[in-house]
Amino acid sequence: MKNCSSLNTCSSPKICLFRINEHDILECKRCGHQYIILNENMENHVSNIYADAYFFEGKNGYPNYLEDKEILINHGIYYAQLMSKYKSAGSVFDVGCAAGFILKGFEINKWTCFGLEPNKTMAEYGRKELQLKIEVGSLESFQSDEKFDLITLIQVIGHFYDIDAAMHNVFTLLKPGGFVLVEWWNRASLYAKLSGKYWHVYSPPSVIHWFSDNTLNDLFSQHHLRFIDKGYPKKQISLKHALSLADEKTPGFIGKKKIFNYLCKKFGKLIFNYPPLDLKWYLFQKEAEK
Repeated sequence: MKNCSSLNTCSSPKICLFRINEHDILECKRCGHQYIILNENMENHVSNIYADAYFFEGKNGYPNYLEDKEILINHGIYYAQLMSKYKSAGSVFDVGCAAGFILKGFEINKWTCFGLEPNKTMAEYGRKELQLKIEVGSLESFQSDEKFDLITLIQVIGHFYDIDAAMHNVFTLLKPGGFVLVEWWNRASLYAKLSGKYWHVYSPPSVIHWFSDNTLNDLFSQHHLRFIDKGYPKKQISLKHALSLADEKTPGFIGKKKIFNYLCKKFGKLIFNYPPLDLKWYLFQKEAEK
């Protein structure tokens, strides 16, 4: 798996599954990992993809991220309570924390919270409005002497432009015995397979990697983090956000824009539970020192 995540040096045979947004979705014939190859400056990639439009203009991002505040705080509370089965409250480092809503849910449950977010607007909101400690940057280039009891990668693992560098930092930033909590989409799920190229997670260049249970486990094992547990999260989503994703991924038809706009204005504030189809949580652990 490590060779396959080193996109520029992997020599294993690849197949092109399909092409989306002018990017070839590749699959390694040896390990089954799926990814795209980025042909741009990596730091520019981060600033371009996670500009304010990602959080406020829909499409493959959010129609208005701040409107999901309560949903996301509750999601953080859910994960903090889930973690209580494995670890008492300690220090948590949330990578890609956006405005810090999920992190706030951990703070409510007595965790000491730190965040990392590439978007300056989101980070500033979290610092001013929620009084959270959030730094601006990407995990690949992040440096710190701090060590954490828990690192959370909530819908983040597939976005890393240099996944080897990111995973190296995950291992380095963890205390011995520390945990990594991942939430990501299972591309081997029946729903993903039935959706094919129209699966909503196939949205390059924002998403760069697509994992199955096996390839995700391989990645963490290569970086000396052992699998502990997995499950389906209790996740809620606004209809407005769901409609934004559907609008981006469904073929065009006469009246489509009017129909979606009407549904969004009429029912957009409705909240529903995301069904246990393709989204999962995974827990990994760094071995304690002997």
